[in-house]
Amino acid sequence: MGHKVKKLFFVIMVVALMGLSWLAVSEANGLEYVSSILWSKLYDAKIEGDHAFCSFLNGLVILDISDKRKPAYVTHLFLGGGFGIDKKDSFVYIAAGKKGLQVVDVSDLKAPALHGLYDTPGESKDITVRGKYAYVADGQGGLRIVDISDPSSPSLAGLFDTPGLSEGVAVKGDYVYIADGEAGLQIVNISQPRAPTLAGSFDTSGVAEDVALSGDYAYVADGSPGLQIIDIKNPSSPSLVTTFLASGYAHGITVKGDCAYVGSLYDGGFQIIDISNPRSPVLKAKKLYTMYNEAWDVAVDGDYAYVVDYFAGLHLLRIIDPDRPMAAGLYYTPGSIISASVIGDYVYAVGDLSGLQIIDFGHPSAPNIVGSIGRMRGVHGMTASGNIVYVTDRWSLKLYDVSDPSRIKLKHELRVPGVPRAIVVRENYAYMTSDLSGFHIIDIRDPSAPFIAGSVGMTGFAYGITVRGDCAYVANSDTGFHILNIQEPSSPKLLSSLETPGLATGVALKEDYALVADGDSGLQIINISDPAAPKVVGSYRMKGFVNHITIQGNSAYVSDETSGLKKFDLSNPRAPKLVDSYDTPGEAVGAVVKDDYIIVPDTFSLLILKQ
Repeated sequence: MGHKVKKLFFVIMVVALMGLSWLAVSEANGLEYVSSILWSKLYDAKIEGDHAFCSFLNGLVILDISDKRKPAYVTHLFLGGGFGIDKKDSFVYIAAGKKGLQVVDVSDLKAPALHGLYDTPGESKDITVRGKYAYVADGQGGLRIVDISDPSSPSLAGLFDTPGLSEGVAVKGDYVYIADGEAGLQIVNISQPRAPTLAGSFDTSGVAEDVALSGDYAYVADGSPGLQIIDIKNPSSPSLVTTFLASGYAHGITVKGDCAYVGSLYDGGFQIIDISNPRSPVLKAKKLYTMYNEAWDVAVDGDYAYVVDYFAGLHLLRIIDPDRPMAAGLYYTPGSIISASVIGDYVYAVGDLSGLQIIDFGHPSAPNIVGSIGRMRGVHGMTASGNIVYVTDRWSLKLYDVSDPSRIKLKHELRVPGVPRAIVVRENYAYMTSDLSGFHIIDIRDPSAPFIAGSVGMTGFAYGITVRGDCAYVANSDTGFHILNIQEPSSPKLLSSLETPGLATGVALKEDYALVADGDSGLQIINISDPAAPKVVGSYRMKGFVNHITIQGNSAYVSDETSGLKKFDLSNPRAPKLVDSYDTPGEAVGAVVKDDYIIVPDTFSLLILKQ
């Protein structure tokens, strides 16, 4: 039995003894989930009464929607994954991506609890519950029929391996209809759930992302071609009725009465289509409701449509007049979290659309936002020092006064050549890289009047920088690793350069060594004892894309966009040893260490782990 299998077996046994109380928040290798905040990537919503049960990339969020103008947060439960969602009785069923099917007890809306799970082989994307079965669109795993007669112990009843990637699922009578990606619509006979069989299929012209049913028709959100309406009167011989070109990329669909409600990506927004005559659909209305209009899905309940936007949250539209949908309310989520810094008990986090957020970290299990400022666009980097937060975006360096977290003030904006990127601050100077411009030293002795003291021209995109002594060390994805002499701020000089095999995006130092995050080439270990002649002395290959390194004592914390956070022992810097890992739900883009805690900007949330 392999190491991972043994670990998984141990976790399952403990869960059986402890009633699943912590399965979703613990990893096998030592790093443990503590809490998270600033969730984005909303994928689905189930509306019931005065509550919206929302499936985020990180898990479940429950909203009170009794006041449609101001949906109110009730609580959340971290599950480590979340796409499609359905509800039956007092249980919510979530297709949780790589985490499979998760069953959550919501009998107490303020204290949802993981009740059961079934680990599917694929990446669960959508779910529909009917009777004692949950029908799961499991990506490459096809259709999984899960027996949920005992919600605490869901088990496989039947399966059907579809030819494509199962993305959406709907059920009617003895048939399951699967939006199967590039394989189009698959129709599966489930009259015998333990032995499902293919009844029929229709290869749509696009990528089948979602499916809804009404009468004798299946309505398929088919990506670029738009809405495909398919006659399913005879499930063994489905046929195309017509195609309706929706705006953007049709991704989610719901049908109620004589209308189809379509959510589209790529600024496509929300559309209402009259399908009273399925052979001749007519656009009734299109609504662009926010900046990016990335409508992943749509739910409809009564006089309201709930647009699920994976960048900007849940938008409520009043559709009592389908020709004129009106914005009614919004539960806003940040767009992304790409950088974090810690000073004392405060965590500072920034991201595109999310702006600058200040979080009280006094109680790591319950972090609390105490200050924020607007939405930002094109944010690239950030660091904090003293009472100033330094933010780089695609145009400039901005200095914010955060001495009063509840009243953040922009102190100065400095235009910088190129596209400002990475930044570190040491005493009286900020050291910054700028795409297609180079390396700049900013005099910040007077934060209200910073200025460029010295520069070195460099090509390419420099994502990583660190400073020690008289040298700055830069990771440039185009040109590799560079060492600069910064002894004289007004005239910094390039000392040496070393081309790395991958895309250098992060750098950190340990004694006479620089560890470079080198994209899909993993870690590169470089001897820098002679700054004029750095040499690669070792490497550590990884499966994903390594983008950032933080070193604390003898430990290195390495973020990987595809597999989360990894902890290495650097007792021998030439030969890093992997000791712990945590597969984050999003795309980890860094790590900040504070005492026993690790704060990870995970793009779609800010995670707090404990070691």
